[in-house]
Amino acid sequence: MGVVHAAVDLPPWMPPDRLSTSRSLFTGHTAMDRIDPPSRDFAESLEKAPTVDDKLAVLRSHFHLEVVQTDHRFEDDAFYFIVGAGSSYLIATQSPAVAADHLHFRSCLHDTPMKPLALARLQATIQRQCVYHLQPKPIDRAERDQVLDIGAFGQLMDAAQRSGLVPGISTIIQIRDCEFRLGRHQQALQLMESMAQGFTGRAVQRTQRLAREEADIASGRIKMSPKALQAKRLRDNQQTQCIERARTRFSRVVEGLRTIVQRGL
Repeated sequence: MGVVHAAVDLPPWMPPDRLSTSRSLFTGHTAMDRIDPPSRDFAESLEKAPTVDDKLAVLRSHFHLEVVQTDHRFEDDAFYFIVGAGSSYLIATQSPAVAADHLHFRSCLHDTPMKPLALARLQATIQRQCVYHLQPKPIDRAERDQVLDIGAFGQLMDAAQRSGLVPGISTIIQIRDCEFRLGRHQQALQLMESMAQGFTGRAVQRTQRLAREEADIASGRIKMSPKALQAKRLRDNQQTQCIERARTRFSRVVEGLRTIVQRGL
């Protein structure tokens, strides 16, 4: 059965000059009871879903949806899906969520503040069961671990240390023990992608440096004995092997996290 639209529409977005400088909606929360904020790509894909039922199916693939009841207390910094008379909206409440009997929130699609909505005006929509509270989806650890398990992080930490191109593994430990274990996979993916990009950049710089050194040795600008040159090349080759192993481990973890996010595990 399709969803019955409520006879209410949300107010328009605020003009750009009133846009808040805070972008916390898209960088994630650290509290254990929070879910990963919907990404811009996710909000856009939700917007493109042709019907309300299609949108709800997309949401349910990533979140647990709780139908808001008339006695519901809107939470601060929480995510809701509201089905209006002509449109539907994925929103994030502000802090405080409710002030002066009005709901204060932002559009997740545009990351833009919207005009406060009177709670009395929202009651008809709630009574029609057209307001949904996004909750963390229960983690199927067995299915998730088939894609990426804790051991992959341990292998990455060992390879990262041996590569000599990762300043420290504290971030990997944080991603494993906080974001990944607690199911904040979108945030884990963003952190790991950033770390992998830094590693790749340093690896490129090293390759360029070694190429310059070889050119200087060949031209005579750097003079080394055959024995010293052989030892240098042996060290460089050994580190290159460690770097390639770390590159493989980074790719394994990043792709695993990306798959988990895409499948909503």
